[in-house]
Amino acid sequence: MTAGYLCAIGIAVIFMLYMDGSIGVLMLAFLLLMPLLSLIATLLVRKRIHISLELDDTAAKHRQILAVVKLTKDTVMPLPFLRLTFRADAYFDRLNHGAEELPPRPVGIGTLQARREYVRWRRRRKTQLTPYDLPLCLSLGTAREAEYRIQLTPQFCGAGTVTLCDVKLSDFLAMFRFRLPLTASGTVLITPEIPEMKASSNLFRSVSSAVTAADEETDAAPLHSASSMPGYEHRDYIPGDSLKRINWKLSSKRRHLMVRQDEPVALARLSVVLDFRRDKRDIPMRDRLETEEQMIETALGFLMLCAQYGYPCKLYYPDQNAEWTDLVLDSPDQLAVEAISLLRGGFRDAEKLSTVPMLPPELMQESGTVLMYFTTDPDAGASLPETGGTLLYLIAPEQDAGLFAVPKNGSLWLVTPERTLIQAGGEG
Repeated sequence: MTAGYLCAIGIAVIFMLYMDGSIGVLMLAFLLLMPLLSLIATLLVRKRIHISLELDDTAAKHRQILAVVKLTKDTVMPLPFLRLTFRADAYFDRLNHGAEELPPRPVGIGTLQARREYVRWRRRRKTQLTPYDLPLCLSLGTAREAEYRIQLTPQFCGAGTVTLCDVKLSDFLAMFRFRLPLTASGTVLITPEIPEMKASSNLFRSVSSAVTAADEETDAAPLHSASSMPGYEHRDYIPGDSLKRINWKLSSKRRHLMVRQDEPVALARLSVVLDFRRDKRDIPMRDRLETEEQMIETALGFLMLCAQYGYPCKLYYPDQNAEWTDLVLDSPDQLAVEAISLLRGGFRDAEKLSTVPMLPPELMQESGTVLMYFTTDPDAGASLPETGGTLLYLIAPEQDAGLFAVPKNGSLWLVTPERTLIQAGGEG
């Protein structure tokens, strides 16, 4: 635009000198005055602009939601052109399907060639639109506000973030451009799809047997679920349950084995830890999110199975303030509510959780417990401190099975993409 405008000024000068002086002067004055008026109008409206972003608090996976961009100004002056980038992170489907993924950052800058590659990569990162960037060009006439709606499709559970950034204001002739310190962002908690797991799975039977054995070796006081009344609540027998808890009288009436829930609850000594330390390897973000989603949904599926069979267990996870939070879950409805809370922090870079110990202090002081530890970090197994008599079930992604070692005080179980749990080197 600027080059074309300068050519128009040159033509006006030629017209003034060689054709018609008076008309040429008018043309030249008009061409010189218009950029000045356009600049003045842009400067007057530059500090009177406000942008905001509205999003739903929660959303379900694979269901479209709307992001509303609101543009307002507190003046009657017309707004020229406001250019900005609408950016959604990898938790959402691609916004710009024609754009290419940004290549991985070059590793090491020791040699001259490596430095050149790094400089080219930084330049490309500043100029190239990624599939998650949507360029917008907005304008307002005499109206003071306008709304623009953009459809988003959540793909992975977690805290998805949408940002308005790189805001630039240009005049009507696109000759002058000003960067504005305007940004807006919003977060959507994308709810997980809790899979249905079977009580006949090898892991559930193994955990049930281990905790029953741990309970029989202690003199713990009877514990009850929030919904149970001593002597009245029963459930079907599951292989691995202690024979001492079978109500033989009721079983004979119903013609199948029934287990009392007013005895010491089998899974009361079961602790489930969700380690939100992100894998340190440099892998594509979508692959990373897919693996993390497998771990979250599988952990919730196992907790749901425990709740359905009346087994309360304790869940630990680092919250959004990088502090250990614990929850006693004993009902499916409670789990559905608490699943939203744990997503507020979710998986993060290990540096953001550097002050959080590998295990909650409460578990460090206990002995004879059964611990299920869900993690995507291959170094977690070796970094876990050993506590007296704790039986560890280390849960890791199946696709990274070769990076995890079987713990000395337990076993290694793998999460498949289908949200099932299988023992390393065996079957589920």
